[in-house]
Amino acid sequence: MRRLSHLLLKVAPGCAIGHAPAHLDVLAGASRPLATVDGGGRIDRCLHRRTDATRVHRVFHACRSLGCMGQQASRFDDGERQLGLDRLLSVEISEPAAALALAAELRELEAVEWATVEPLACAPLSAASAAALDREAIWRPHQRVNAAAALAAEPGDRRVLVAVIDTGVALEHSELAGRLRAGFDTVDLGMGLVSGGVRLVGDSRGRDFCPRDETGHGSHVAGVIGARGLALPPGLAGQCSLLPIRALAAAALEAGKVVGVGGILDIDAGIKVAVDLGAKVLNMSFGTARNQLDGDAPPPHADVIDYALARGVIPVAAIGNSGQREDYFPAALPGVIAVGSMDERNQRSAFSTWGEHIALCAPGEDIVSIGMQGYRESTGTSHAAPFVAGAAALLASRALRRGHDLNAATALQVLTQSAQRSGSATHNPETGYGMLDAARALQTLDGVLTP
Repeated sequence: MRRLSHLLLKVAPGCAIGHAPAHLDVLAGASRPLATVDGGGRIDRCLHRRTDATRVHRVFHACRSLGCMGQQASRFDDGERQLGLDRLLSVEISEPAAALALAAELRELEAVEWATVEPLACAPLSAASAAALDREAIWRPHQRVNAAAALAAEPGDRRVLVAVIDTGVALEHSELAGRLRAGFDTVDLGMGLVSGGVRLVGDSRGRDFCPRDETGHGSHVAGVIGARGLALPPGLAGQCSLLPIRALAAAALEAGKVVGVGGILDIDAGIKVAVDLGAKVLNMSFGTARNQLDGDAPPPHADVIDYALARGVIPVAAIGNSGQREDYFPAALPGVIAVGSMDERNQRSAFSTWGEHIALCAPGEDIVSIGMQGYRESTGTSHAAPFVAGAAALLASRALRRGHDLNAATALQVLTQSAQRSGSATHNPETGYGMLDAARALQTLDGVLTP
């Protein structure tokens, strides 16, 4: 799916783009989008040959100006400028039918580094099973990753912040009491039909900054990471804090099923907010397949993931649910820990996407966690990724206690080296290095940190 009314555009270094406001300021009503990109220059002339009107703003805010309403596009630091985060624009056009041709024309300009029609990411939530699961079945996924032993060895540290970048969370759920930090909502998709019979429902156009879940997907993910353990196994991140970032809206399919749908603009803004608010681990249970992308543009989220990695953040992502060998972003980006699902026989789950970029697997079938109210069961790599994100948070906690700042490369090394191998002792493109073993990962980290 694509949002044909929006282009993402990265202008070349040195191109004057005016004082375009940040996405967060537009969401807050603190600034209005510009009507031009380069003040009537070549980019604007190209745009206005095919569309009558444009609305332009920056995708990203400046870290140093976060929270300074109306000024969040000012004072980008050297690192942000080096990555070109200050040059990435959202351009809304009045003629969606011209979007594809317009993006192609913009790419031919020297003043444009790249341009693409904005793709949409999806976070599907499987239907709950009709069969009631017993306590043994509920605990089994956590037992498979040695969660209890891991939490006994490392309870987690409240200073370690895990960002759940998703459809929001159930903010008042008792399982999350005392775990949540104040979060953020970056959704601004508009209203009504998106494409192909997908209709936005609920809060889809920047009503507020409250990251309240409207699908249940983000809540389920958050429970795997940080549940208190009242009627569920405790979340694998233990005492670590959760930062809910609502970057995907609720959308109803023609069959009546509700899923999470997010614009790349909203998601990237949400990821950067999470990093700038101090998140150490990012859980990203969503994505976009390569065959849905414009081949002439870089893969989505590349700029903001580079930003996160440069600041020592550990990004974890679901590898996808197509069951095919393909790239699914952000999981396929360099530096991201891509997580697949393994079944009870320690083989790749039939739905789990695969490829050379997969790092390891976790349980993803019949996972019981929290819903918007109460509890529910769900299946997918969306629910395997938070097991790994929780384990990464425990590793970061252990490193912090010993005076170290764990980075993504070391976390990946430890998680893959300690994984439970299935069959082959080396990496394979279906299951990576095997099943997550959280307790063994902590032991491996101790060996890495010991001089």
